[in-house]
This record gives sequence, structure tokens and C-alpha cells, in this order.
Amino acid sequence: MSNTIPGSPVLRGAENSRSRAGRVGAASMLGTFIEFYDFTCYGFLVVYLAPLFFPAHGPATGVLATLGVYGVGYLARPLGALFFGRLGDRRGRRTALLVTVVGMGTATTVMGVLPTYATVGAAAPVMLVLVRMVQGFCAGGEIGGAATLVSESDGGRRRGRFQALIPLGSGLGVAVAPAVVGLVVTVLGKREMAAWGWRLPLLLAAAMTIAVLVYRVRLDDSPEFRSLAESEAVEPSPVRTALRRHWRMIAVAAVLNLVVTMVLGVLVNYMSVYLLAVLEVPPVKVYWLSAVCLLLGAAGFPAGGWWTDRFGRRSAMLFGFGGAATLVFPLLYGMRALRTGGTWALIGVGALYVLSLALSYAATPAMYVTLTQAFPTEVRYTSAAFAYNAGAVAGGGLTPYLAAQLTQSAGPRAAGWLVVAAAVTGVTVMSVLTSRSRSEHGPALPG
Repeated sequence: MSNTIPGSPVLRGAENSRSRAGRVGAASMLGTFIEFYDFTCYGFLVVYLAPLFFPAHGPATGVLATLGVYGVGYLARPLGALFFGRLGDRRGRRTALLVTVVGMGTATTVMGVLPTYATVGAAAPVMLVLVRMVQGFCAGGEIGGAATLVSESDGGRRRGRFQALIPLGSGLGVAVAPAVVGLVVTVLGKREMAAWGWRLPLLLAAAMTIAVLVYRVRLDDSPEFRSLAESEAVEPSPVRTALRRHWRMIAVAAVLNLVVTMVLGVLVNYMSVYLLAVLEVPPVKVYWLSAVCLLLGAAGFPAGGWWTDRFGRRSAMLFGFGGAATLVFPLLYGMRALRTGGTWALIGVGALYVLSLALSYAATPAMYVTLTQAFPTEVRYTSAAFAYNAGAVAGGGLTPYLAAQLTQSAGPRAAGWLVVAAAVTGVTVMSVLTSRSRSEHGPALPG
């Protein structure tokens, strides 16, 4: 029987800790929702942006060029991670996260009002690249900071489940983005969508950003950072300290996020291009299929968080990535049925897609737990943000482009090998990491 009585200071402290962790988790989830809504909107609008910003290229080359601009946004992320990591480790996690969400939302809104090539000529793609870089720069401080704030607010309990709220926000963002795009296409039609309707999903980011900002501004900073600040123990040079003393663990965490974002880069970001440009599935069908499947697949995030807390990080990654790698080739093959198949083909392919997404999503909370628990409080924001975004550059930024190149050179299902390679790498790295963690530090973190 527990010795803790109702109303005792211990119980009230535990309730306050859970309540704080819940509020912080919700704020972090909303921030990652904005980030991935922004980035996913761009991915689903590639087929409309390509002829507007790269009209001198052929259709296939224009798509590749527009996907290359998508990757540019990722290249700016590590620089943003260092900038906002330093800000978060010196001035507070809350301060940095307020700036990141404003920057991301503003960049997406500006993208929605950019002039096209027909209006300003070669300046149009240049402006698109610059806006994407600003967006990526600000996004570089979002997830690492959100994961840091959550890890320092959960009281050490249910790490996997609280960290799962962050990728859940991203999962909802990538589900809402195609729903919005699909709704606009349905209402306006393809001609008006190509002319000006593509701007509407991007402009919606302004309202979303204001809502998230109002919620975040009410939060306090994490207890761990406040304790550092009160004791005047804040690290004066967090970037230098992180890169000098913790570069090995930063590299390991970067590899883990590389494989996570590579899997999702194929299953989420590239999939719309594959369906639209390669298989030539009708756009409205693609948007609504993606929206429904991404939304249903997001259940994998909380399930993966529970699995990580119950059975360990290695088990969660093996189960999630192993399942996704097994299903990716049947999924890519089966999607051919969407061109001519009826309702049952749509349901069958959709179910396979949902299962593939849910399994890949289930592996992500394990990476977030590792990302935040591997570094000391003094440099946690900088280290986690830089590691996350260093991996995201290759995993998320280049994967859609690599997948498109593989499809052109080796066939329509060749992109699946990226998922297999990433899954094997992720499971191997996590197995080695958790084995060493147990032998060196004991069972503080479940393997």
C-alpha cells in the first residue's frame, strides 16, 4: 500500500509535475504541427510550384528543381540549431521557442505572397530559395528545443509518452496539410489552383502561428533551466562546449535522426510526388488518401511512446522500422492500383499505407528519448537541436530528391531501398547504444 496520502505535498508535487508536462507537451506538439504543416504543404504543392518558379525546365526536371529547393530549407537547419540552441541554453528554452514559431510561420506566409517567374523573372526562384532558407533556419531550433523543454518538465516519468507528443504534432501537421490542399483543389479546381489557389494553404499558416504563439507565451521555462539561472550556472559558451565535449554523442544522435527522417522522407514527403508525377494518380484522390492515411497512421506515435516506456528503445525501433521496411515494397507496388482501381483498391492500399506509417511512427519516440537524455542540462538545447538537424539535412532534406532520382534511374519501386537501408542502420545503432548505456550507466534508461 502506498504511504502517500491524498492532498500531501508529495502527491500535489507529482500532480503539478504531470500538469506542467502536459501543458508543455501540448505547446510543443502545436509548434511541431506548424513546422511540419509548413514543410508538408510545400511538398504537396511541388507540382504547382514547379512550372510557376522553374518554367524553363521540362516537367520532370522542374519537379526535381523544386524538390531541390525543398532540400535547401533543410540545409539551413543546422545553423538555426546552433543559433537557437545558444539562445535557449543562455536565455531560456521558452524564449527561443517563441522566436522559432514566429519565424517559421512568417516565412511560410511570405511564401504565399511571392511573385512568380512570369512576374519578376529569375528573381522568383531566388526569393523562393531565400524564404525556404529562413523557414529552415527557424525550424532548426524548434524540435530540439521542444524535446528539451518536455524532457525537463516531465519529472523523469513516462518519457516515451511525453516525447511522443512532439512527433504527434508533426504527424498531425503532415495530415492536415494535404487535407487543406485537397479542399482547396476541390473547391477551386485544378486550373484556379495552378493559377493562384496554391497560395491559400501557405497563407493559412499566419492564423495557425498566432494561435500557437498565444498558447506558448503563457508557459514558464523549465524547472531545470530556472535552477541553472538562479544558481548562475548557465553555460556561457554552449555551442563551443557542446561541439568540443559531446561531439561523439551528437554524431550518434544525428545518425539516429537521419534514419528516422529518411524513412519518413520516403513514406510521407516523397509519396505524394510518386503518386502524382510517377503514377499519375488524380490529384484529389492523392490529397485525400494522404490526409486520411497520415491522420490514422499518427496513432503510431503514442503507441510507440508507450512501447518505449514499457519495453525499451531498442525494441520500439526494431518493431517499428522492421515492420516499415517489410511493407514498403508491397506498398509501392500496390499503389499502381490507384490509377484504375475502384473503391476496394483504394481501401486496400490505404490500409497498407496506414500500417506502414504507424509502424514507422512508432519508432520515433525512442529517438527523442535518446536525443534529450544523452546531454547535460547546460548544453542540452544546443546539443539536441544540432544533432537532430544534422541528421535531418541528409535524412529529410535529401531523401525526396534521392528517391526521385532512384525512381528515374532504377524503376518506380527503387525508393524502397532507402527505407530498408535506414531501418537496418537505425536498429543497429540503437542496439549498440543501449547495450553500452546499460553496461556503463546501469538501467536508468530502458534499452
